[in-house]
Amino acid sequence: MRIDDALRACKDNHTDLVTIYDKEWNTEQAKLLVNGSNNCSLIGANGCTWSDGEPVTFINLSRIFTEEKCCGALTTGGKWECVNCTSRMYFMCYKKKGQDQTPFYSLIPENKTWFEAQLYCRENHTDLVTIRNEEENQLVKNAVNGSDSIWIGLRYNYSVAWTDAGQSGYKEKCFRLLSNRPNESCETKKSTCAALCYKRFIHVSPVYATWEQALDHCDKKFAGLLRFESEDDQTETERELKRQNISGPVWVGLRQSRLFGFWIWSNGLYVGNWIKWKGGSPPEHQMSQHCGALEKRVNDTFELSDKDCRSEFRFLCEVK
Repeated sequence: MRIDDALRACKDNHTDLVTIYDKEWNTEQAKLLVNGSNNCSLIGANGCTWSDGEPVTFINLSRIFTEEKCCGALTTGGKWECVNCTSRMYFMCYKKKGQDQTPFYSLIPENKTWFEAQLYCRENHTDLVTIRNEEENQLVKNAVNGSDSIWIGLRYNYSVAWTDAGQSGYKEKCFRLLSNRPNESCETKKSTCAALCYKRFIHVSPVYATWEQALDHCDKKFAGLLRFESEDDQTETERELKRQNISGPVWVGLRQSRLFGFWIWSNGLYVGNWIKWKGGSPPEHQMSQHCGALEKRVNDTFELSDKDCRSEFRFLCEVK
């Protein structure tokens, strides 16, 4: 499956291609492939950017793409390769014209480094060429008109973006494939690879509210304030907050009985002893502020803590 097909399938039927946060999460996702017919899957990792800031949602890499050679060039066959940025070659600029902002391509027959080519295109056109789909790739290939490899706007930037804008620090190359056979390269078998998607079950409110206001909003429009029925629920919630770069605090459906002192979820569910509390245990009754929020700690993990129920925070609703 091509990366653009995988993106479309995940966004149409789920939420997005999966984001990988650490080696443990990578291992968990790889296990999903063991019993399937595919031995590799496309994930949302993207360590490349276009010069004009466009996201990389279409990929046409040749087999010689490596991290060490980090600037993009188009070959005569229409494939992309990354070579040393200080190499000198012709390059392709584009300029957007008309109300529909149609890109017009210009092959510049001057030997320049990638950065020199980028500066030239920005001064005289719009930027080094961006390629967003198969049709544009063919148009650029045709405009090359038999020239040797030329610079395009693709560059490996040593930091990873994820298709769902997830804030993961886990490092991968341009749309690297996840494989359950670590000694077998998946790069040459993209046609046999499926897309590994995920579906979001959490709504993160864009507005701030008290705990009672959050409860009322989530009850009316969703399935209630978020509850953790298992340790996996809390782990996935942490990942969703990382995807959206939220450090909290955010309200969840947890409240303390002022009469008896025990903590309970808003739908009456028992609070499991696996819950990650700030300080390692629930706040004592007399010292508590009675409403539960999830917030990021200094070690980049999330823990539950008690907050004044009248405070206004963003909040997490459970999607139906």
